[in-house]
Amino acid sequence: MIRKYMWMLILIAVLALSGCGKSGSKNDTVHLALSADIVTMDSHKTTNDYIVPMNVFDTLFSLKKNDDGSTRIDNSLVEKYELSDDALTYHFTLRDGVVFSDGTPLTAQDVKFTFERILKLPDSAQTDCVIIIDGAQDMLDGKADSLRGITVEDDKNFSITLTAPFSGFTSLLATPAMVIYSEKNVTEAGDDFGMVPGKTIGSGPYIIKEWTRGSGLVFEYNPRYWGPEPSVKKVDMKVMEPQAMDLAFQKGDLDILDCLFLDSAIVNSTYKTDTYKDRIVSVDRLGQNFILMNENIEPLGNVQVRKAIQQAINRESILNSIFAGDGKLEDGIFPTGCVGYSKNNQGWLKYDPDNAKKLLADAGYADGFDLEICLDSTANDSIKNAVQVISENLKAVGINASIRSIDHASYLDLRNSGEMPCFWAFWLLDYNDPDNIIYTFFGSKDNVKLRSLNYSDDSVIQRVAAAKTIGKEADRLAEYEALEKKILQDDAACVPMFSTKHLFVISDRVETFIPHWAGWSDIYFDQITLK
Repeated sequence: MIRKYMWMLILIAVLALSGCGKSGSKNDTVHLALSADIVTMDSHKTTNDYIVPMNVFDTLFSLKKNDDGSTRIDNSLVEKYELSDDALTYHFTLRDGVVFSDGTPLTAQDVKFTFERILKLPDSAQTDCVIIIDGAQDMLDGKADSLRGITVEDDKNFSITLTAPFSGFTSLLATPAMVIYSEKNVTEAGDDFGMVPGKTIGSGPYIIKEWTRGSGLVFEYNPRYWGPEPSVKKVDMKVMEPQAMDLAFQKGDLDILDCLFLDSAIVNSTYKTDTYKDRIVSVDRLGQNFILMNENIEPLGNVQVRKAIQQAINRESILNSIFAGDGKLEDGIFPTGCVGYSKNNQGWLKYDPDNAKKLLADAGYADGFDLEICLDSTANDSIKNAVQVISENLKAVGINASIRSIDHASYLDLRNSGEMPCFWAFWLLDYNDPDNIIYTFFGSKDNVKLRSLNYSDDSVIQRVAAAKTIGKEADRLAEYEALEKKILQDDAACVPMFSTKHLFVISDRVETFIPHWAGWSDIYFDQITLK
């Protein structure tokens, strides 16, 4: 009897351990940090909160980084596709056996529903992503109830027709903004979709189990996931201040530390040392830092004044002293690694304070002028320090530059109103195509206003909007190169600064970690392998 009872205890213990492993045991749970809470889990309503879409949902394609730094497009939910001879219509076949985490099968109708939802939502933040699909503008204008550019043939096959050729389309389809939703689940969830974990259901490798507002998120492995089973079965993400992140990692309570949120002095003194040299993971960020200038704010409407500001800023000194040299000066709109990057448009911008003074004098501002540089109060210490140096650079040539720190919400409101005079801006690529960055800043009158640029050359704005539709790739890239030169060198619309590296430190528990291909802080959990 005692022997039988002992065997029962052993069996119960084994089953308990087995069950614990499936839901995320201590050995296959990873602990991560967020710098701020998310606002929504619905990728159609945000351009910032992608940690849930990236891990709970799937896209038709995925972008991956090659060893040489270039990127490639892999199939994800798509099994195969064909492009018509006129480069307008894509025919897609979906992968077999894909289901959402509740068991609902993925169908081609879900794809059509997803893209139509982007256009129908009153508060959609992603309409730019689908506007090139035939009929999208009619839906956006309320003239159509369905998207005529998408034809569903059966559960697996569908086609998408564009208004004009766009060679970056498959890359666009790989962005978190374009994750595929279940029509059934979204409809049943109603307003709870994106807000309630149990009603925000995807087909990706993880399920969102908890979202405690202001505190953090918990993810667990999706046993119905169609792809390879990830090493990490559970993810516990806590919202932390930078100092708390640093202390938590030191204590062993975090498995990956994002150095972007730490002061570079701490990174240099603590983590760029022999102790951590084998645990640093670095990726080049496919993004560009700018100083943006509002042409509607005098005297920034004067091109000579803008060129003076370009030459007054010691970009190399800022990169080396504040960002520890972890980056590269960029003289163009398209950063190193971006499709469309032009060596011909590099090397023209030099630090020349004496010539900056001459340009100001020639423009009638020999005695300088007052300039307000706006700063988001939530910016990290490196950006705050960089803006301080920039103000000193400008004062050295006679421009009385002052810094105005503004709370995040008010900062965005002021910038979007088109009335912010001058500020630090950063754009990290969502998909690797020049359209992703140049259209965002210069592709429409609305865009130049939303970025408080108020760039005034309408002919250039029209060229930027039309560039994506150029069918021959060599001609398209040549047009982007010409536009880049016109906007930055001729018109001095902004000051290109530099691209940077993104450093992470991994704990002893982590075997390998592959950051996002563009160097985002948001990461794919299935790219973490535990020892």
